Amino acid sequence: MRRKLLPLLPGAVIGNGRMLATLKSSGELYRLFWPHIDQAQHLGQFFTGIRQVAPTPEGVWWLHDAPWYGEQRYLNETPVVLTTRRRDHPGLLVEQADFILPEEDVLARQYRVTNLSDRARFFNLVIYCTFLIDESALYDTMYLEFSHRALIQFRRNIFLALKLPGYPLVGYHTGRRDTPGDPLAAAGRGEFYGESYTLRAGAGALAWELGEIQPGETREATLYLAAASTEAAVLEQLARAAARPGQEWREETEDYWKRWLEQRPAAGNGGAEEAAFRRSLMVLKLLTSRETGASIAAPEFDPFYTGCGGYGYCWPRDGMYTALALDEAGYHREARDFYLFAARVQNGDGSWQQRYFTNGFWAPTWGKQIDQAGAVLWGYHHHFQLTGDHEFLREIWPSASLGAGYLVEHLSPNGLPEPGLDLWEDNFLQSTYAAAAIYGGLKGAAALAGIMGATGKAEEWDRAAQNIRESILSRLWNPDRQCFLRGINRRVGSSDYHWALNRGEKAWRDRDPEGLYEIFWLEKDARIDAAVLGLVFPFGVLEPGHPLMDAAIKTISRVLGNERVGGIHRYEMDCYQGGNPWILTTLWLGIVHALRGEEEAARALYRWALDNAAPTGLLPEQVDRERGGPAWVLPLGWSHAMFILLHLALEGKLSGQERV
Repeated sequence: MRRKLLPLLPGAVIGNGRMLATLKSSGELYRLFWPHIDQAQHLGQFFTGIRQVAPTPEGVWWLHDAPWYGEQRYLNETPVVLTTRRRDHPGLLVEQADFILPEEDVLARQYRVTNLSDRARFFNLVIYCTFLIDESALYDTMYLEFSHRALIQFRRNIFLALKLPGYPLVGYHTGRRDTPGDPLAAAGRGEFYGESYTLRAGAGALAWELGEIQPGETREATLYLAAASTEAAVLEQLARAAARPGQEWREETEDYWKRWLEQRPAAGNGGAEEAAFRRSLMVLKLLTSRETGASIAAPEFDPFYTGCGGYGYCWPRDGMYTALALDEAGYHREARDFYLFAARVQNGDGSWQQRYFTNGFWAPTWGKQIDQAGAVLWGYHHHFQLTGDHEFLREIWPSASLGAGYLVEHLSPNGLPEPGLDLWEDNFLQSTYAAAAIYGGLKGAAALAGIMGATGKAEEWDRAAQNIRESILSRLWNPDRQCFLRGINRRVGSSDYHWALNRGEKAWRDRDPEGLYEIFWLEKDARIDAAVLGLVFPFGVLEPGHPLMDAAIKTISRVLGNERVGGIHRYEMDCYQGGNPWILTTLWLGIVHALRGEEEAARALYRWALDNAAPTGLLPEQVDRERGGPAWVLPLGWSHAMFILLHLALEGKLSGQERV
């Protein structure tokens, strides 16, 4: 039986660019990815419990269950997560610090157990775990390696091993999960039967003796969970970890991240806003592959696609916004790595796939999106503008040239890009956002061509970009609604087609490329869409103070603003996850306000994003339309990228962007 992992928003995320883990707000380990941050996911369940042995023997009190309660936070904007769990009867406090070593693929869990009662008590620490190695319940083995006092589970060339040094092991048992041999129930009673091997769907439970803890006394222990490709390698990693106190590893991990964050010195007076800015930088690094430079949209939380198409992939579009934020914050190496990844995975015709695994393999897709090519080319040029890195330019020039050729070849006679999936991936049309992105991409490619001495290409691509701009202004402005259209020539279903005809709107029918099925089209999509903000930022089709943008911003704010909880929705009649305001669209509007010199309006949207973050400060994709707070996807890299960009815009440090 395969365990189905249902979507659940995590409380925190930790990692090192190769290993990535998410935690529930209770501190329960929820997902574990290795050797890449997007694949494979290996965790089934991982529970921590405390068992009172004396004065009165009790069953195991699992920390994630009631009546435990507590809070969770990042320490010093580093990915060291402190989860506190309290239990009033008897008085007991467990402080759990989770972190992944920067240079070792080892997750450390530092426990500090404090006896808050008025009498001495004797405790054991209990772990129950079951791994779905390589996302499979087949062909694995779990066993005790007695010479190292380690529990190991492996499948083919993936070995996971855990060890808690410094305390005697007083019980163990392995069995097959979800069967009568599963050790969970017995471990919960404090019973361990000593089985040291199990085949397929392995689950294990172990107990260590913490000993007697006096009133007010604290006992500390650190558990290590390592990953490697052989038994020898994983045991070597455990041995290195166990050779040093857990506190040393924690301090070393904090120091590593503090040094990375100090590349961008703190600005202003510090405080909560600067902390949120630094935390956003931390999130983007956590979501970026150390090996390839690719960044994922979010840690995967819905692998069975029960509510979406998945998020643990690298979209060239999202990656560009992440690279843009890192570039603007001064992290040019990380931005450069993403663009070089994009150049490596580009298709031979100059296009890009919808999304990728971070190793460059194609990810599940529902169609190419031409705006992504424009976004990457724009990003190439922006990075070169900021850095003047001619070596980078030489490396990406073949990709830029190929991509610009692809964009020119896929322009329609009306001067706009051919119809395709839009930014939000749910409508097929000639979208205003795609036109803006391709304008920006061709302008950027033309500038690079000029630097490379390719005068003919520079002139051709610049001319194509100007034609797109003219078509945007002549075809996509909607004077009736005082905003740009979402797009034109939209493919729809038969019911929308007939409904449009009944309303007197222009619509027509066509056939698919094989001539087998009817396809229906509408002339215009007049729904208000926040994505038209891309005309100003980042692609610069229009200046922030352009009269048409004056009107469009007012319309977007009025029509898409949520009157109950605040924030900006994506577009009219958006029903994805019920239709909630999004963090990134709200911050996008804030960036445009800041570029227009409207600081008060920009800052209000900035504060709204902070107010609707998770307790750990992570920013979601969507905010609950009724109650506020995270509703879907956490953390979303694009939300944190937009937060960084608005933060810099409010400081007047968003380079290369024209202000009013």
